[in-house]
Parts: sequence; structure tokens; C-alpha cells
Amino acid sequence: MGLLDKMVGHAEVGGDTAIVEEYLAPDEEIIQSFHFLRDAVILTNLGIYDIDVQGLSGKKMQVKFYPKETIKTIAFETAGSFDLDVDIKIGVSNNPVPLIEGGAMNMPIEFKVPKDQAEEAKQIIHLVKEHYLE
Repeated sequence: MGLLDKMVGHAEVGGDTAIVEEYLAPDEEIIQSFHFLRDAVILTNLGIYDIDVQGLSGKKMQVKFYPKETIKTIAFETAGSFDLDVDIKIGVSNNPVPLIEGGAMNMPIEFKVPKDQAEEAKQIIHLVKEHYLE
């Protein structure tokens, strides 16, 4: 996949998973990975890795792992006439984010898939439902 594809938001399916491979549990297997310009979502038989590349150089990364027991819901918004992306939100428990007014709320894993990659978005939705939601 070329840089231009990534810059316009095209997801790369089955891209590089080296960032998590050294942290996989002995019985953990990668189901599928989806890479965007900088960030990625990697699905395994034990849960979901959410990779957030930070900083200008992209050398710093925040990797969050959500065990399959914490994955509760999946929601999506289809692309419309003016909205060019499919918005996917995977609801998880134990992902507290502090609120300005005090307290905290659980935040979903959120990402966008370009409209012309609706099939990849469907694949993500099907895989989450198949492997994590009972």
C-alpha cells in the first residue's frame, strides 16, 4: 500500500503486526489486523489491540489491549452523502476516561473506515461479533 493510500485514510488489511507479536501470550493468535495512516487495530483470539501512534516522528506508540471479556458492543454509522466514512465504535468496559466535571466514563474503541472500503468495515464488524460477542 502506498503512502498516498494511507494519507487518504485507506485501511491496510493484514498489515505489519510486529508491534504486538513480542507481547502475545503463548496461546494467542492474530485473527486480522487493520492499519490506517498511523494507527491500527489488531484482533486476536484473546482480545483487541488498539495502537495509537503519537508524536510527529511516530516513534512513540500507546498500545491498549482489551481482553475479549471486556468487549460488550459494536456500533457503526454507515457513510452518507456528505459523511465519507463508516464510523465504528467497539464498546468496552474498564476503559475509564476522566471527565472535566469529575468522575469518569468508559470510552469505546473508535475509528473511521473510508466509504470506498465499506467491505473492510463489514469485515471488522463481522469479526468482532463472531469472536467477542456471544
